[in-house]
Amino acid sequence: MAQYAALKANVSLLGTKLGDTIRNQLGDAVLQRVEQIRLLSKAARQGNEQQAEQLKQVLTSLSDDELLPVARAFAQFLNLANLAEQHHTISQAGQNTIEKPQPIDELLEKLQQQQVSTEHVIAAVENLSIELVLTAHPTEVSRRTLIHKLSEIAGCLEQLEQQHSAEQQQVIQQRLFELISQAWHTNEIRQQRPTPVDEAKSGFAVIETSLWQAIPEFFTPVR
Repeated sequence: MAQYAALKANVSLLGTKLGDTIRNQLGDAVLQRVEQIRLLSKAARQGNEQQAEQLKQVLTSLSDDELLPVARAFAQFLNLANLAEQHHTISQAGQNTIEKPQPIDELLEKLQQQQVSTEHVIAAVENLSIELVLTAHPTEVSRRTLIHKLSEIAGCLEQLEQQHSAEQQQVIQQRLFELISQAWHTNEIRQQRPTPVDEAKSGFAVIETSLWQAIPEFFTPVR
């Protein structure tokens, strides 16, 4: 669909840069294996039973030396695709094409339908208690360094949306490749059980990459 053209372009760009990284680090054979699995998976998802069976055969035939790089390749691609999707929701292209929900309007309409009094609504809002809670989740394995790399990659996508000269675009593209290469070399899985200090540092990453900029902007009055 046309409304997702920018998103698809960014996913393709990040996937290409990741492919270049895999080729440089592991050679064409690994990249071709990853691409074969990707294409077979896409065909199988569309209902092609023959391709689905071939996909099973390819996956079961992977050697021990192939398993880890292939798994990491798809894990990294999913990270980058998710990043592109998150960026799209706040990008200029996304703002112009995404249908935005209006939860406050919907809530007020529902309250009106249920004949909830204005005084009751005001009292409920005044009694709200909103607190920041940073918790450790067993599925959250992203290292702090990787989170920072992904944040910088998102920054490159934002820069590419702006009007730059061909030379500037090339510099940004090169930086994007460097960041994806660095992310590839970042071990995502901890070798040791995280300590409370490690968990606290993960919370710091949320503050550094999001809240540190967002909260002052939220409380700064528009002039």
